[in-house]
Amino acid sequence: MEKKTKSIDLIYDLNDKPKSKKDLIIYTLQWIMIMFYPVVWGYSIVGLGLNLTGDELGLYMIRVVFMIGVTTLVQVSFGHRLSMISGPNIIPSLAIVAAFAIGGKSYALASFNAYIIAGLIVAILGFLGVFSKLSKIWTPLVSGSMIMMVGLSTSSVGINLISGDSANYGFYVGIFLAIFCGYLSIKGKGLLATIPVLLTIVIGYLIFIITGNFNWALVRSMPVITLPKLFPYGTAFPPLDLIIVMIIVNIFSAINLYGNVQGYSSIIGAKQTPKDEKRYFSFFGLFEGVLPSIFGVSSHVAYGENLGFVLLTKVASRIFIIIASIAFILMSFFGNIGGIMAAMPAAVAGAVLLGVASTLIGIGAKQWITSKTFETREIFIVGFSIFLAYGLSVLSDSFYDSIPRLVGTLFKNPVITVIMISVLLEQVIFKEFRKE
Repeated sequence: MEKKTKSIDLIYDLNDKPKSKKDLIIYTLQWIMIMFYPVVWGYSIVGLGLNLTGDELGLYMIRVVFMIGVTTLVQVSFGHRLSMISGPNIIPSLAIVAAFAIGGKSYALASFNAYIIAGLIVAILGFLGVFSKLSKIWTPLVSGSMIMMVGLSTSSVGINLISGDSANYGFYVGIFLAIFCGYLSIKGKGLLATIPVLLTIVIGYLIFIITGNFNWALVRSMPVITLPKLFPYGTAFPPLDLIIVMIIVNIFSAINLYGNVQGYSSIIGAKQTPKDEKRYFSFFGLFEGVLPSIFGVSSHVAYGENLGFVLLTKVASRIFIIIASIAFILMSFFGNIGGIMAAMPAAVAGAVLLGVASTLIGIGAKQWITSKTFETREIFIVGFSIFLAYGLSVLSDSFYDSIPRLVGTLFKNPVITVIMISVLLEQVIFKEFRKE
């Protein structure tokens, strides 16, 4: 990893050691708090999307917490070696939910075993340096469209969680919490500005506990000590069409990882060499693709939101996040913790997603205008890509019954679809109109 000019002044650089015990405690605690953010993704997208309930959901959340700690620790220590949180990846998560909509729960659960094969393939491609070449198509129009679609998809999930079946008590609490989360991120000072997600979750839990709307029975039903289970959904060989879908999904996820790592590296002044890229892509395929799938959770990735975290905190030292990752792994061995997360009120999860979605939609729009030109051609490309991808994702079940399941699973995933459409339009159909 080579050094280059930083775009911000850091309090702690990449390999700096703690200057005091106070800093060690405060900044490690800060990372632990921030690491609750990907927990919400694991809960709200796949956990609820697959209709997991009771102990099944509680044990799933235990595995999510475990894998957040493991994947973050492995990548920070041996992979990209940057202070970046890894968590459930939105792209494969939506693919799993799409598989559920197309083929039912048993078909969707087979996605995890299919992703083991996809992870191995991506690890090999990463080691061969393929993704460094594919990164040429990762333009501002493509990345902006992907981020925008993630925001739109997230907001849809969030508002559905908040609203439930009617405009009831939970709806108003959820809207309040979403605004509160945004207010903290904008107006918060010091440590408060770094933990709006955690504070939103804590206050949301307190509201529902005080009003007697919290499922303590689920928490009490969980074992005190538990170990994450291998192959919780069996070891049957997955359908071929699902394997193909997950390979495609994982390739797009890898390209997304490239963009996230490059963006973070440019901020802290740590240029990734081709050797670094081969290493972290290999680790991505094996430890963020294969390993989570073995434990029955969606594959993980280093989040793009890490760019915002480092800009906000100005702390890039790895030592703090390494300790926080170990703490997260230890937390996963306590069943009651999984029960508490599984009992998360839907309005609380929805509020967090809605707050995050608002930021992602804005970031996506900002990414578009960083293109060399953003005129009629570019406006059409991003507008058509977003319109078609989102429209396809909400078509009726009868439409998808009329097309091959492989195609339906891809089209049901708006993030994958928007990437494919925007690349096709920019690099093929309208390539000749591009201004150099």
